Amino acid sequence: MVLLAVAVGWLAAGSASAQGLGPLVEAFWAAGSVDEIDEAVQTVLALDPEIGPLFTRVRAGSSYDSNALRGRQFLTRANTDGVTFRYEAYIPENYDPTRRYPVRMYLHGGVSRPRRDEPPFWRNAEPYLRDDTIVVFPESWGEAMWWQANQIENLGGMLNDLKARYNIDENAVYLMGVSDGATGAFYHAFKAPTPWAGFLSFNGHPVVLANPSTGADGQMYVTNLRNKPFFAVNGGQDRLYPISSVLPFFQLFVDAGISLDFRPKPEAGHNMQWWPEETDTVDQFILTRKRVPLPDRLVWETESTERFNRAHWLVITELGTVEGENDFADDEFNQIQPAPSGVPIGFNTIGVLDTGGIQLIDIIQGSMAEVAGVQPGDVLVEMNDRPVANVEDLRDAVQASRDEPGMSVSVMRDGARLSFTLVPPDTVPAPPPSEAFPLPELSGRVQLLRDDNHIDVVTRGVRRYALLLSPEQFDFTQSFRVTTNGRVSFEGMVEPSPETLLRWAARDRDRTMLFGAQLDIEVEAP
Repeated sequence: MVLLAVAVGWLAAGSASAQGLGPLVEAFWAAGSVDEIDEAVQTVLALDPEIGPLFTRVRAGSSYDSNALRGRQFLTRANTDGVTFRYEAYIPENYDPTRRYPVRMYLHGGVSRPRRDEPPFWRNAEPYLRDDTIVVFPESWGEAMWWQANQIENLGGMLNDLKARYNIDENAVYLMGVSDGATGAFYHAFKAPTPWAGFLSFNGHPVVLANPSTGADGQMYVTNLRNKPFFAVNGGQDRLYPISSVLPFFQLFVDAGISLDFRPKPEAGHNMQWWPEETDTVDQFILTRKRVPLPDRLVWETESTERFNRAHWLVITELGTVEGENDFADDEFNQIQPAPSGVPIGFNTIGVLDTGGIQLIDIIQGSMAEVAGVQPGDVLVEMNDRPVANVEDLRDAVQASRDEPGMSVSVMRDGARLSFTLVPPDTVPAPPPSEAFPLPELSGRVQLLRDDNHIDVVTRGVRRYALLLSPEQFDFTQSFRVTTNGRVSFEGMVEPSPETLLRWAARDRDRTMLFGAQLDIEVEAP
């Protein structure tokens, strides 16, 4: 309704500049490189278009090729640093360019392995393919793990490339993964949630992001997860990330107000054998969790204004304390109470070493590994009498049956080979609460609530922020009012900008999330 009223208001000024917009906007949507996009934007702006006709035409999007390739596509793209990333995309054979298609992007596990020579990147893709959805399998390896900034650029760029070729439903794009891929799904929710409708974790654990040795870029803020819904599956017999080990983190997330649909599978291991019995549940989660492109509530925290500083229509542009800011003392969530019974094994791994074996980065309190004497930094070389040279060997070894109780492990420590037997302890005292994610760097947080054209904002550690204003969310014919920490930061009319519309549309390639103006706010002391 707001769009209709505003569009009529914008168009009332005249429509002469609408002449010739069609081909220019089509060229804008077809632009690929940064230079091509800049040229297309300048060409449109040279026409001096009125905002109403331009917004209507940009929102209509591009026309899509009815002869677009279908079936399995092996595609590549390059990040700004020149590194090429590969991915597989499965386009339904009955693809119809006149309808919008959901996207499911699956992140594989085992990212510490060397880069694969060729696809497939996801084992046995067939059960995950659909005739009503575009399904994508990207690649990750030791120098481009899912929890690194280069993968945020890659997955976003990959999605934009697909939007240029195929008619995608921007509000039905889901990120999911298994094991390390599940960790990756959590990472993108922590640091770059805007393009995704929801996140699905299969046999994963967010604790991987808590250890500095994993090389995760940036800090993890639990309240950032409030912006999107989550679905998670873990198995009770999973020797790496069992139900008991993830419960403290998931309880923290629920306590923080995060939407989490957790499906524990008591008899499942570290595999996807449960998929057939949970497929309908996954489908139902996806069908009922469409993205809201312009949410009325947002919370975002970041340690950087160069990256990880945006959630939808909120951008943090300068960090620093300001007198009178909020301390969010009653809204901090970063303490977990570990499960008193420990976990079946109790270590997390990172990387296959050139000398053989897998380095252990973390030993969980109260676990079999801790009780036996395994230490962080040990290199695992054998388990259950099986040599362990890579992640696949480890997975097979932990699931191997044994005649005697416990599990035998051999590690290298300071050049010496040590052997242990991991046996569940009879009693383990509950450890004290601990920090979920380390936060050594200063950060800034913004929380906002929209009510018509009034935006109420509270901040901590933020000196400046920007609000991206859409005519589908706000009425540009009326005055705007922004309050920050109880003080009026802006009140008045906002002039829409064709250049702002085009610049953000080029960045997002999102017909449902277009911005007519950018309002820059300075946080002032009382």
